[in-house]
Amino acid sequence: MVVGLLADPDLPVEIARRIAEDLPDVLAERITDQVSWEVETVCDPFEAGAPDYDRLLDKARQRVSGVGWDIAICITDVPIRTANGAVVADVSIRDHVALLSLPAMGGFRLTRHTRDVIVALVDELAGGLIAVDRADAPTDERPSATAGLARRAAPVDKDVDTELVRSWGALRLLAGLVRANRPWHLTVGLSTALAGAATGSLFGILYSTIWTLGAQLDWWRFVAVTGGAVTVFVVWLIAGHGLWERRSAPVYRLINASTVVTVVTGVLLFFGALLLINLTAAVVVIPPDFFATQLGRPIGPFDYLRVALMATAMGLVAGAVGSGLEDDSTVRQAAYSQREQRRRSQMAQ
Repeated sequence: MVVGLLADPDLPVEIARRIAEDLPDVLAERITDQVSWEVETVCDPFEAGAPDYDRLLDKARQRVSGVGWDIAICITDVPIRTANGAVVADVSIRDHVALLSLPAMGGFRLTRHTRDVIVALVDELAGGLIAVDRADAPTDERPSATAGLARRAAPVDKDVDTELVRSWGALRLLAGLVRANRPWHLTVGLSTALAGAATGSLFGILYSTIWTLGAQLDWWRFVAVTGGAVTVFVVWLIAGHGLWERRSAPVYRLINASTVVTVVTGVLLFFGALLLINLTAAVVVIPPDFFATQLGRPIGPFDYLRVALMATAMGLVAGAVGSGLEDDSTVRQAAYSQREQRRRSQMAQ
């Protein structure tokens, strides 16, 4: 029994390849060991040319026709929503094809959740292909129709035999989109912004006026300054580089939300890394005796933290200005997965 995994580039194919390593053994354990399971993985943007994200099961069905697979599971990072909610999978039993939407798996334990759903889908699609006695399989090892991750709903599309959806789907879709974007890439992907942030931070560490100001500020002012600096950086990146989708369809609102969460998460990681560097630099560069003389009182560890916070806030603002000098394609590469970049280009065309 040959099971084919057709996956979009980037995160979907990475997940598919991880799953494919032990999927034959899992299928033999959870479904039946009376057949020999084989798994093949193919990377292909099969949903290309679908700017409205519709009829994806049809595109998946067309792509796998004639490939010689007994069962085809097509994995996409396109978010799918219908009147029933967030779609985990569309299933065509008569064609032995299923479309799995990876964002519906959420942002955590992604490989395990996706594997469980794939096993459940294979179990359902294999029903008409193999005639074996599965009564010996322990009940708790048999895959449920939804693997505990979704519920069945009446399909909106007449060409779909079964539709699996989940509650709280919008939040999970959002988490899944942010996970696919890999927001930590933003922390190191903007070279000009990094240079600007380093310059601004250096100014804050070396000038004693900043030390005095930091020593006098209340903590709520530090929170306000930090929040303001993060907001400036986020708005500058999104507005200055055209990351905002102006179309009003629900899927684009979801994409905009994922953009905001991705950029905010990336900037916060940027802030945390910069704060750690600045704190280390402040401890190394500023002698304690000289620091105490400038403040006119004994100093403690929190005084160095205050200096590092002020320097980091200044660095974020300087980094925002520096990001304005980045090429738009460079910013998009840092903010989105490569697949999402190509998809946005297709939609623009």
